[in-house]
Amino acid sequence: MSDIQVGTELPTVEQASTLTTSVMYAGASGDMNPLHFDPDFAGQVSPTGGIIAHGMYSMGLASRVLTAFVGDPERVLDIEVRFTRPWPLGTTSTFGGKVTDVSDGVATVELTGTNESGERILRGRGHVRV
Repeated sequence: MSDIQVGTELPTVEQASTLTTSVMYAGASGDMNPLHFDPDFAGQVSPTGGIIAHGMYSMGLASRVLTAFVGDPERVLDIEVRFTRPWPLGTTSTFGGKVTDVSDGVATVELTGTNESGERILRGRGHVRV
């Protein structure tokens, strides 16, 4: 990993938001907010008019970008993200990153998640040991 330099693009992760992924994430995380699996409830309260994926599910996918890049979850030092727009059920989003700094064996990676329309649903930063 010593050849990592500023500007290196990380391989992307593309994921569809489905009712199955939403229900499975709700069960795994314990976050049973009906906004993420009940179409009647979500239709009344969601800013999209329907079910949206868990924000932390999208953060997990951004984390997967970092882990795949360095090959070992123990080399991921930290990650922070901001959710910038809801991820509607039935759409596919792409998560990726770009190295913005490398110093003292640590790479800083700017993370992004974008929906099918190219709108950002997540932005963040992570640090990995290279």
